[in-house]
Amino acid sequence: MFRAFVLAATAMILASCASPYSQEGFIGGFDAQQLREDVYRVRYSGNGYTSQETAQTYWLYRCAELALEKGYPAFEILSDMKFVMQRPALQSDDEPASGHAITSAMRVRIRPSPDELAEARGASPGQAADRWQRSDRSAEEPVRLAASSYVFFYGGGGAAKPALEGDVHLIRRPVEPAPPKVFNASALKAALEPIVKAEKCGIGNICPHVHEYLLPKGKLQ
Repeated sequence: MFRAFVLAATAMILASCASPYSQEGFIGGFDAQQLREDVYRVRYSGNGYTSQETAQTYWLYRCAELALEKGYPAFEILSDMKFVMQRPALQSDDEPASGHAITSAMRVRIRPSPDELAEARGASPGQAADRWQRSDRSAEEPVRLAASSYVFFYGGGGAAKPALEGDVHLIRRPVEPAPPKVFNASALKAALEPIVKAEKCGIGNICPHVHEYLLPKGKLQ
């Protein structure tokens, strides 16, 4: 009886916080579906307390981990994604100094290239197929790309629950990173790990931070 009470109390506490970075369970988490040898559909779903920034950060971190787990040094986002990006904001002389990072929010969209869309629809001759062959992509059956990124579904109490889903191509050969589309898995994991494992803000969400890892090298202003 006491054990059941403790488990129930623990479940209630967990359910009143943002979803953690863990395998998908009753309060959310990540999952990955293999579409072919080097293409995965990665999903992170949160509960009603999870912020978009938290879901996005966990999704990117899972993509980096997955690539490394499978023995690939890099990955490319294939789906049409919409990321929230925090960038440094200029501080006027009238504003008081603060120990917290000052950021401004913007959205960045990662569109699939015409070649990716053509290949996903089953194109075999021409530029699309040639590009995928040169990129060491599998010659197996075409994959229909996941078309959306943020999806909000509603559970009990009408709370919005963010879910981020997209397809990624794991790249075996070394490539030049080109965020926010092509990433070096080790570098991205190293950039996100301190954020993912740091003490959380509020009710268990990732603390707001500048998303330098989503910007091409040298583009942070």
